[in-house]
Amino acid sequence: MKKRSVFYIAFFACATLAISCLKDNDTEPMPLAGLTMINAFIEAPQGVLYEIDREPVPQQFYPLAYRSYGYINLFVGNSRGLEIYDAGNQTRLVDTSFAAKDSMLYSSIIYGTADNPLHFITEDHAPEDAGDPSIVAGVRFFNLANTTHRVSLRIGNNDPIPAFQDRPMDTPQSGKAHEDFVVVPSGTYELAIEDEDGEILVTRGDIALEEGSYTSVFLTGADSIDDSYYIGAMRQPVN
Repeated sequence: MKKRSVFYIAFFACATLAISCLKDNDTEPMPLAGLTMINAFIEAPQGVLYEIDREPVPQQFYPLAYRSYGYINLFVGNSRGLEIYDAGNQTRLVDTSFAAKDSMLYSSIIYGTADNPLHFITEDHAPEDAGDPSIVAGVRFFNLANTTHRVSLRIGNNDPIPAFQDRPMDTPQSGKAHEDFVVVPSGTYELAIEDEDGEILVTRGDIALEEGSYTSVFLTGADSIDDSYYIGAMRQPVN
């Protein structure tokens, strides 16, 4: 990790906001991609700072608080730079790049510890076997907690879906491997995370999984911090 020497104050909203900055005589829409930013990094109490090609993201997400998320539009490009900093001490946690393709939707997820910050980027699309994606609900699950437990996500009184069962803390590789949404019955549910012994670690009630909605569910927190487990549940746009 590296501390930056300059703190960026100005940013260009036109590069990230969902605005089609077209001239009057333009006939084609501007090619754009979308990025959801998810902060599950518990060790930055003041939040994290996202920057794209060394420019801060819009002010409402700068900083991005722990256990929160934000969405921005991006110009397309084969190598969009992405950096993430601890908002408190300006330590750089992530320095990477990715291809942003026209009309594609992505998520950037940061978690881990100050000594070992972790990050991965997903592609966000409806399940290929969903049929009409507007009449089904989809869920995906990530274990982003700093934990040694193998955990399972239980949706209501249903048995855990195999893809959501007995999951160790995700690595960037396993997180990417679990990027696909799984079709689930629509309804309003209590979500529960249980460990390998069947003990409930945390619950969250009244989560609506409506038809046409796609929800990322994640466990965050740390074994070393009392009462820190939390179930994040956020709806996402999908292709």
